Amino acid sequence: MKVMKLFSVACCVAAMSLTSCIGDDSSDYKPLTKNDIAMCLNAVRGTHQGKCIYLAPTAKDINNTDSVDISWTITTDSTMTIHDFPVKLLAQNIDSISGKEVRNALLNAGESDIECYIGFTALSPVQWLINPKSPEINITTSDGNHKIQIAFWGNHSYSSGAYSTTTKEMSMEIIEGRIFMDGKTTSYLTKDTPFLFRKNK
Repeated sequence: MKVMKLFSVACCVAAMSLTSCIGDDSSDYKPLTKNDIAMCLNAVRGTHQGKCIYLAPTAKDINNTDSVDISWTITTDSTMTIHDFPVKLLAQNIDSISGKEVRNALLNAGESDIECYIGFTALSPVQWLINPKSPEINITTSDGNHKIQIAFWGNHSYSSGAYSTTTKEMSMEIIEGRIFMDGKTTSYLTKDTPFLFRKNK
């Protein structure tokens, strides 16, 4: 968790916090009304262009980050699609010894849409929780064909988005948490891996 907090802080300088008020257990919290949710959707509906920022450690700097161009579409008050996410970014933290073949196969797997369920939690700024579905990728290794599923955190403040109607800034974060192969969990992923999305201004 500490690593993810540091990543969020480093990448969200001068941007909104993704965690303020989301998942707040305070007794003062009031669920959004249907009208509130409609206003949230109206503010963020559509396709957005931006950057996906991710940890890209080097031999010299373990906290180095990099980014790729990406887009996402918020369609309804419960659905969002992240378009053409590079699978190689999901593979780079797979253990290079025990998961070597899986890692190499995914590094060359191209791109995949990530379908997400969302739920609005606050109106000002607009905030929403993100529950990504697990993308499924078919690979071939020395022992045959396999189906890989990549699971993300869900129902958590670190898997969320925020948009300010005042500054027009939009940020989101999702967390890669586990690798499944043929329906069974693996230990290939060496650590939970955050990905930050920031809309272009």
